[in-house]
Amino acid sequence: MIDEVCTAPYRRVAPSYGFDIVPVMHHAWRAATLNALLRMAVTGAVVAPALAGALPAAILVACGLALLWLLRLAMLLRDVDRESRPRRKSKRRGLGSVRGQWHPLRLLSPQKYPEKADALRRIGFAALSLTVGGLAIALAHPDQATAALRIAVGITLFCLGVGASRQLMLNRILRAPTLRPARLSGRQRTADVQQQHLCAVYRRPRHSEDEGEDEDDLTTFTLFGDESPFIGAGEIVYQWNPPMSIQLLRPGDDAPLHEREHPVPPFQAHELVDYLREAVRLLDADSGNVRLPAHVRDRVYVAETDVAVDRSLLPQEFDEADLNTIINTPGSKQHHFLEVITPVEGSEFVATVLLHVSLQGRTLSISTAACVLAHTPRSFQRTAEFGHHGVAAVIWAAFRELAALPSEIQCSWRLFLYLYALSKAAILPRDLTSTPIRNVLIGSRVSIRERSAQAWSKIQLEKSDILGRMKTIEQRLLRAAGDFLAAKDVDISDFNDRALKIINSGIFNFGDNNSFSNNAVGDAAQVGVSVNQSTGLETPSAGGSK
Repeated sequence: MIDEVCTAPYRRVAPSYGFDIVPVMHHAWRAATLNALLRMAVTGAVVAPALAGALPAAILVACGLALLWLLRLAMLLRDVDRESRPRRKSKRRGLGSVRGQWHPLRLLSPQKYPEKADALRRIGFAALSLTVGGLAIALAHPDQATAALRIAVGITLFCLGVGASRQLMLNRILRAPTLRPARLSGRQRTADVQQQHLCAVYRRPRHSEDEGEDEDDLTTFTLFGDESPFIGAGEIVYQWNPPMSIQLLRPGDDAPLHEREHPVPPFQAHELVDYLREAVRLLDADSGNVRLPAHVRDRVYVAETDVAVDRSLLPQEFDEADLNTIINTPGSKQHHFLEVITPVEGSEFVATVLLHVSLQGRTLSISTAACVLAHTPRSFQRTAEFGHHGVAAVIWAAFRELAALPSEIQCSWRLFLYLYALSKAAILPRDLTSTPIRNVLIGSRVSIRERSAQAWSKIQLEKSDILGRMKTIEQRLLRAAGDFLAAKDVDISDFNDRALKIINSGIFNFGDNNSFSNNAVGDAAQVGVSVNQSTGLETPSAGGSK
């Protein structure tokens, strides 16, 4: 969060869906401060006595911290052995694998685990050497040993205080009426403006020649490739592939094409967008339990490479005339989408339907994609659970921080990263995306909410509700578009046929993975068998699986 958002003013902040980036930035700095204070205390416990002339005490403290670090290494070796040997599931429920369980006797068999046994021998020898050396120094300098013991007690108390402070911060977040700080820093004000800005700068995938790839991945069935241009909106779970194209013909079946078609479109593209916008807003105006929360807004996507050439593609503000010009200009580098956002379960799930309209070649083209931000990990929600936000939770968090002290010792070198982050935050301006910089692309790189979202393929009961909401929005958009075209003297028979197919389809539009394998097409086609081999079926062909 600090590296990619708080101290990266040369990149645009990704749009925020269902959350506010400002409190997250504020919390990230506070959490980093606690980490930095603890690691400064660990480092200072060794450096400060040495600078004060108490070198034996500093050596004793360093020996104690080194012993804790060696203990962590030994625990990591044990965990690596467990992870490298996956447990076999027993056919009988409730019985685990006996052969896959770890046993202390394995440490005595270096023939089976020579590398691990050798590493544990080295760790044990180092721990013994540190213990003997520390005892010798303590016996030679008892006063310094007492001072080192006091320093160790101070580190313990400080570690307990940091753990309790973490939990108290989480408890405050749980009960606070508002999460925004009273005063915003310059970078927070800039991020607040960019997260709500009408224009989003997306990052194009690198060119195949730049990556050195010779072959393309043909298994991905999507219009947008492996990387979604809708940064922050989540995983793409729905699309019209290919987009719907409707010729602008007058009603009637007998007249030839040149007499039925409209040489001049009877409407402009922005008029259809305005009509659809108002039609969807009615869903949010209903009362009671039948209301579908649907927030409609306009979004303009522009590639970061295009912005690097023409900075005017990213204006500070868009007025209505500028927006209509973008909608009415086919092939523009500024891609307009009508964005319909519907939050589920207090924004724990956020579904976004994006619709693009283009009018060119006496043909109306409509394309749609839908993205979903799924729920966050349980660690993000644990504070709200029973027993995780009271006095007992504070005490438990304090001792949990103490148990994690060996890992903090290993990460003490990260103090240089904190100093580097503070230097960037103090020196760099709050926004470097308004003026061009040589060889610097300003496209959004990361969305914190999108990175922590669960994969769409692992959503369970909420999936039907989300899909139902997106279908509702889709049907309303299609019906409103049909009414608009009929009012403009456009034949909608072909439009209705295609709309019905889209609504009823569930293979190409909805799905977790649009990959196809073991398919057979045509008469007498077979899968996985030779021509002369019997398939065991009475039918002459066998269908594949999706």
